[in-house]
Amino acid sequence: EAEYPTSRSSPLYLADGQLLGRFSSAFVRAFRVEAAACLKDGRRISYLKRANRAQVVDQFLGYGGHKLTELRSIAVDPRLIPLGSVVYIPQAENVTVDGRTSGGVFHAHDVGSAVKGKHIDVFVGRKKNMDAFTSAGMGSASGVDVYILE
Repeated sequence: EAEYPTSRSSPLYLADGQLLGRFSSAFVRAFRVEAAACLKDGRRISYLKRANRAQVVDQFLGYGGHKLTELRSIAVDPRLIPLGSVVYIPQAENVTVDGRTSGGVFHAHDVGSAVKGKHIDVFVGRKKNMDAFTSAGMGSASGVDVYILE
């Protein structure tokens, strides 16, 4: 939320219908696409797409309630990679984000509206963490190797 304008024009509601708060329309649009966000007060919220509501969570939620972990969870097209699969991406090995280094092993815990076919989104937490993957040649890269381990 801190990276967006401070206007408070768009409401977000919790699953029980209570108003979570009013936020900038840019933040709400990005939240609905990314399905995860940190509020200025430190709370984490996940987007419940089917209900068009938010849920305050300790750990971000992926598809089917899978808990997402930074540098460990990916969004996949389940027609190609089954949810719950363990996947190895050698190009992601040794990518460091916030002092943590990826071993290149991920869990298919999410799907996404933009994740179709041979496309994978790595859950990196904060938006600024994408730079580490772009530097490693993985930002919207084609030709990345993907191995399903389990």
